[in-house]
Amino acid sequence: MLLRATVDTNVLVSATISEGNPYKILKLSKEGKIALVISLDILKEFKGVISRPRFGFSQEQINNVLKHIISISEIVVPTTKVNFVKDDPDDNKILEAAVSGKSEYIVSGDRHLLDIKMYNGVKIVKPAEFLNLLG
Repeated sequence: MLLRATVDTNVLVSATISEGNPYKILKLSKEGKIALVISLDILKEFKGVISRPRFGFSQEQINNVLKHIISISEIVVPTTKVNFVKDDPDDNKILEAAVSGKSEYIVSGDRHLLDIKMYNGVKIVKPAEFLNLLG
């Protein structure tokens, strides 16, 4: 069975703008080596972020990136609302997707999530740590 991981929005953005560790994680999903689990809420937030003028993506590029992420991901519809991250309530959507999608890991660069370390049996790690776990 494949390792199941939910990535947060900043990991998706980083994977889109450079070929660092977040990019490698998406590549592993494309190669069928891990199961990438995300929700429509995460996709919606991601689209909003990469649509910002500072990233300079055209609408066509944004649509292509979204299609690519959808094609390599398992999209879940969380059935439970979570209100665990008080300092940044937007981060709760990551926890919701991970739990609903039965992820073993949340991969994040967000300190609000990283500070939690574990939620409902889901380990929260940085991209580099996740790649190290995979060997």
